[in-house]
Amino acid sequence: MKHLKGNKNTFQKRMYCKKTEIDLSKSGTGLFPGAFYMDRHVEKVILPDDAGTVSANLFKGCINLKEVTLPIDPDIGEAAFEGCKSLTDIHISFYVGSIATNAFRGCRENIRFHADSSGINPKTLKQHIEKELGHSIELYDISGNLVVSTD
Repeated sequence: MKHLKGNKNTFQKRMYCKKTEIDLSKSGTGLFPGAFYMDRHVEKVILPDDAGTVSANLFKGCINLKEVTLPIDPDIGEAAFEGCKSLTDIHISFYVGSIATNAFRGCRENIRFHADSSGINPKTLKQHIEKELGHSIELYDISGNLVVSTD
Protein backbone atom coordinates (compact mmCIF):
# COMPACT_ATOMS: atom_id res chain seq x y z
CA MET A 1 0.00 0.00 0.00
CA LYS A 2 1.18 3.47 -0.71
CA HIS A 3 2.00 5.40 2.44
CA LEU A 4 3.84 8.27 0.85
CA LYS A 5 4.28 11.58 2.62
CA GLY A 6 3.35 14.46 0.43
CA ASN A 7 1.46 12.26 -2.02
CA LYS A 8 -1.72 14.18 -2.74
CA ASN A 9 -3.33 10.93 -3.92
CA THR A 10 -3.15 9.41 -0.43
CA PHE A 11 -6.05 9.61 2.03
CA GLN A 12 -4.17 10.33 5.24
CA LYS A 13 -7.20 10.93 7.43
CA ARG A 14 -10.61 9.47 7.71
CA MET A 15 -12.68 9.83 4.56
CA TYR A 16 -16.14 11.30 4.66
CA CYS A 17 -18.02 10.14 1.64
CA LYS A 18 -21.71 10.01 0.85
CA LYS A 19 -21.24 7.71 -2.13
CA THR A 20 -22.53 4.17 -1.76
CA GLU A 21 -20.17 2.72 -4.41
CA ILE A 22 -16.48 3.62 -4.63
CA ASP A 23 -14.11 2.34 -7.32
CA LEU A 24 -10.44 2.96 -6.51
CA SER A 25 -9.11 0.13 -8.69
CA LYS A 26 -7.14 2.30 -11.11
CA SER A 27 -6.75 5.36 -8.91
CA GLY A 28 -3.27 4.80 -7.50
CA THR A 29 -4.73 6.11 -4.25
CA GLY A 30 -3.30 4.80 -1.00
CA LEU A 31 -5.54 4.33 2.01
CA PHE A 32 -4.38 4.83 5.56
CA PRO A 33 -5.69 2.81 8.50
CA GLY A 34 -9.24 3.82 9.36
CA ALA A 35 -9.84 5.74 6.11
CA PHE A 36 -13.48 4.60 5.94
CA TYR A 37 -13.92 4.19 9.71
CA MET A 38 -17.63 4.29 10.67
CA ASP A 39 -18.73 5.43 7.19
CA ARG A 40 -22.46 4.73 7.14
CA HIS A 41 -22.94 5.38 3.41
CA VAL A 42 -20.48 3.07 1.67
CA GLU A 43 -21.95 -0.25 0.47
CA LYS A 44 -19.52 -1.39 -2.23
CA VAL A 45 -15.80 -0.69 -2.61
CA ILE A 46 -13.22 -1.76 -5.16
CA LEU A 47 -9.78 -1.23 -3.63
CA PRO A 48 -6.70 -0.09 -5.58
CA ASP A 49 -5.20 -2.95 -7.60
CA ASP A 50 -1.68 -2.30 -6.31
CA ALA A 51 -2.48 -1.90 -2.60
CA GLY A 52 -0.49 -4.52 -0.70
CA THR A 53 -2.54 -4.29 2.47
CA VAL A 54 -6.09 -3.84 3.60
CA SER A 55 -4.93 -1.73 6.52
CA ALA A 56 -6.03 -1.92 10.14
CA ASN A 57 -9.48 -0.50 10.87
CA LEU A 58 -9.93 0.44 7.20
CA PHE A 59 -13.66 -0.37 7.18
CA LYS A 60 -14.23 -0.78 10.91
CA GLY A 61 -17.82 0.04 11.79
CA CYS A 62 -19.03 0.40 8.20
CA ILE A 63 -22.35 -1.21 9.04
CA ASN A 64 -23.79 -0.91 5.52
CA LEU A 65 -20.76 -2.26 3.64
CA LYS A 66 -21.94 -5.26 1.62
CA GLU A 67 -19.29 -5.96 -1.00
CA VAL A 68 -15.53 -5.45 -1.34
CA THR A 69 -13.11 -6.25 -4.14
CA LEU A 70 -9.65 -6.81 -2.70
CA PRO A 71 -6.40 -5.77 -4.38
CA ILE A 72 -3.96 -8.33 -5.76
CA ASP A 73 -2.43 -10.49 -2.98
CA PRO A 74 -3.23 -8.30 0.05
CA ASP A 75 -2.59 -8.90 3.71
CA ILE A 76 -5.70 -8.07 5.76
CA GLY A 77 -4.93 -6.06 8.88
CA GLU A 78 -6.29 -5.90 12.41
CA ALA A 79 -10.01 -5.08 12.59
CA ALA A 80 -10.02 -4.20 8.87
CA PHE A 81 -13.70 -5.22 8.54
CA GLU A 82 -14.67 -5.33 12.22
CA GLY A 83 -18.34 -4.57 12.76
CA CYS A 84 -19.24 -4.70 9.06
CA LYS A 85 -22.38 -6.65 9.87
CA SER A 86 -23.85 -6.29 6.35
CA LEU A 87 -20.75 -7.65 4.59
CA THR A 88 -21.82 -10.55 2.36
CA ASP A 89 -19.34 -10.72 -0.54
CA ILE A 90 -15.57 -10.40 -0.90
CA HIS A 91 -14.04 -10.60 -4.37
CA ILE A 92 -10.46 -11.81 -4.64
CA SER A 93 -8.49 -10.61 -7.65
CA PHE A 94 -5.63 -13.07 -7.34
CA TYR A 95 -4.71 -14.31 -3.87
CA VAL A 96 -4.82 -13.33 -0.20
CA GLY A 97 -1.83 -13.14 2.11
CA SER A 98 -2.15 -13.17 5.89
CA ILE A 99 -5.43 -12.36 7.61
CA ALA A 100 -5.38 -10.86 11.12
CA THR A 101 -7.32 -12.96 13.63
CA ASN A 102 -9.84 -10.19 14.35
CA ALA A 103 -10.08 -8.83 10.81
CA PHE A 104 -13.72 -9.92 10.49
CA ARG A 105 -14.87 -9.69 14.13
CA GLY A 106 -18.53 -8.76 14.34
CA CYS A 107 -19.22 -9.75 10.72
CA ARG A 108 -21.49 -12.49 9.46
CA GLU A 109 -19.87 -15.91 9.52
CA ASN A 110 -21.27 -16.77 6.11
CA ILE A 111 -19.42 -14.20 4.01
CA ARG A 112 -19.14 -15.43 0.43
CA PHE A 113 -15.68 -15.25 -1.11
CA HIS A 114 -15.37 -15.06 -4.91
CA ALA A 115 -12.23 -16.06 -6.86
CA ASP A 116 -12.41 -13.59 -9.76
CA SER A 117 -9.46 -14.85 -11.80
CA SER A 118 -8.82 -17.96 -13.83
CA GLY A 119 -5.24 -17.85 -12.50
CA ILE A 120 -6.43 -18.84 -9.04
CA ASN A 121 -6.48 -22.44 -7.84
CA PRO A 122 -9.79 -22.18 -5.95
CA LYS A 123 -9.26 -25.24 -3.74
CA THR A 124 -5.85 -24.01 -2.59
CA LEU A 125 -7.27 -20.51 -1.97
CA LYS A 126 -10.18 -21.93 0.03
CA GLN A 127 -7.84 -23.99 2.21
CA HIS A 128 -5.61 -20.96 2.80
CA ILE A 129 -8.46 -18.64 3.80
CA GLU A 130 -10.03 -21.27 6.06
CA LYS A 131 -6.68 -21.82 7.78
CA GLU A 132 -6.21 -18.06 8.26
CA LEU A 133 -9.76 -17.53 9.59
CA GLY A 134 -10.00 -20.73 11.59
CA HIS A 135 -13.37 -21.76 10.15
CA SER A 136 -14.92 -22.95 6.91
CA ILE A 137 -16.00 -20.50 4.20
CA GLU A 138 -18.03 -20.42 1.02
CA LEU A 139 -15.78 -19.80 -1.99
CA TYR A 140 -17.08 -19.48 -5.52
CA ASP A 141 -14.86 -19.92 -8.57
CA ILE A 142 -14.77 -17.59 -11.59
CA SER A 143 -17.76 -19.45 -13.10
CA GLY A 144 -19.82 -18.97 -9.94
CA ASN A 145 -19.57 -22.59 -8.82
CA LEU A 146 -19.23 -23.38 -5.13
CA VAL A 147 -15.77 -24.80 -4.40
CA VAL A 148 -15.93 -28.01 -2.36
CA SER A 149 -13.13 -28.94 0.05
CA THR A 150 -11.18 -32.13 -0.61
CA ASP A 151 -10.46 -32.98 3.03
